[in-house]
Amino acid sequence: MLPLLGEMGKDFLGRNIAPSFHRRRGHLRTLVLYVTYRCNLRCRMCGIWSQEEISPASELSLQELDRILDDKLFSRLEHINLNGGEPNLREDLVDIAALCVRKFPGLKALTLNSNGLPPRRTIQNAERLALLCHRNRMAFSASISLHRVGPGYDEIAGMKNAHAHVAEALLGLSELRARIPFALSVNCVITGANAYELSEILGWSRQSGIPVNFALGEVRERFFNLDNARNIEIGKADRPAVVRFLRLLSLQKRTFRQHALRYKKLADMIECGKARSLACHYALAGAILGSDGQLYYCPKSRALGNGRERKAHDIYFDPANLRYRAESLFKEKCPHCPPYTFNLIEVEKDLLKLIGFFIWGN
Repeated sequence: MLPLLGEMGKDFLGRNIAPSFHRRRGHLRTLVLYVTYRCNLRCRMCGIWSQEEISPASELSLQELDRILDDKLFSRLEHINLNGGEPNLREDLVDIAALCVRKFPGLKALTLNSNGLPPRRTIQNAERLALLCHRNRMAFSASISLHRVGPGYDEIAGMKNAHAHVAEALLGLSELRARIPFALSVNCVITGANAYELSEILGWSRQSGIPVNFALGEVRERFFNLDNARNIEIGKADRPAVVRFLRLLSLQKRTFRQHALRYKKLADMIECGKARSLACHYALAGAILGSDGQLYYCPKSRALGNGRERKAHDIYFDPANLRYRAESLFKEKCPHCPPYTFNLIEVEKDLLKLIGFFIWGN
């Protein structure tokens, strides 16, 4: 446990000062890059696939992305998350990653979020991305969505044999990481559709050796799932079961490390109605760039402006956008936004809370 705290304590004071420094100078540390909004699943908790008009032609080309990322807002990026939609539907996904690696010498980590379909392409792309990062002395991680174990997952994913395809992808990725070391995990979104099957997913995780990140399902206008809120958010009848599960996870500090604290805070928010008390990397030094060029402060943010039309720095620091950020996001959205990550940037900010949790459990 002490080595863990020592690792997370590196540059603690500097990192607590750095976010405000980066904001003053106009630099981000982390970017979520939605390379496409196309998706090959029909998941119940997400409606992004319902946008039938989405086509590759609407997505940023490699050249457009190159130009947008030239902006000084992104010049000091340390971490980029490739996301979607399903990123593997972009035939130039590896080229996008190579562009990012070439463009940002300070980049330390590249992550990929995927549903694992199609399996063969997922495995092939993961291998190429892992080798790319290995050659450039960067960390690479891949997270595959899995919200239930067995055929029941097909119902959530809205596709026949979805679980079989995901299982094939995870098996191939497990074999791949034995040859090329990288971090492999599963992302499980907690909704009313799996509230009573979470222990099965945890058991699968222990058996497979693939860690699982549990996150609450969220309703986001940008994901076109507002009409499905009743099936996504945890209902009153399901809350006790979810809270018990999260509190169980919070006790397993050696297994879940810093995420044990996140699970405790999530349980407090659901059971006691407490406001969010953990840091957010978006609020500290992050942003989202959509596949259509739209820039967002965070997943809860409205579209701020399009990088195809304006410089990203000018959009991010537009006075009207900053007022919206302070008055709508910070005051209204942030207190009720459940933490679904607890990454390095967030840990650096909340290190003292984490130490207190490890020592005293609160």
